[in-house]
Amino acid sequence: MDNVGAISRLARVYIAIAFVYLLVGTLILAADLAGVIKMEHDPIFVLELYGFVSMIIFGLSYIFAPGLSHSVFANYKSVVVELATFNIGIILVFLSMSGLFGPVSSAVMLPALLLLVLGVLIHIANIFTILFKGKRISPLANGK
Repeated sequence: MDNVGAISRLARVYIAIAFVYLLVGTLILAADLAGVIKMEHDPIFVLELYGFVSMIIFGLSYIFAPGLSHSVFANYKSVVVELATFNIGIILVFLSMSGLFGPVSSAVMLPALLLLVLGVLIHIANIFTILFKGKRISPLANGK
């Protein structure tokens, strides 16, 4: 599979994961509001809002940035690293905020936040590489 196909597949993975975060967050919130479980709403909103919105934006930016700049896609391996670090960070933030780690929850928060920041920095570097340093391809003239 070429780089374009691989990055396109990863963009779809980002969007699919976004909807998983939305679904899981909505189910947990519904269970909490129905009294089935008792949980603070902040960690739920990390999944529903931050996880969902970030993953949608990341996925769509990998679709639109190359088209807007007429350049090739980002480095596949860096996108995979970004996807892993960002998702691990979101899940760890959710788990540490929910208190599921018990007394070590606050100790897990710092590495989780560092993973989130690292994922965002990798994404920004990838997008800037696509927009400003990527290998240019010429758009098709007259639909040919």
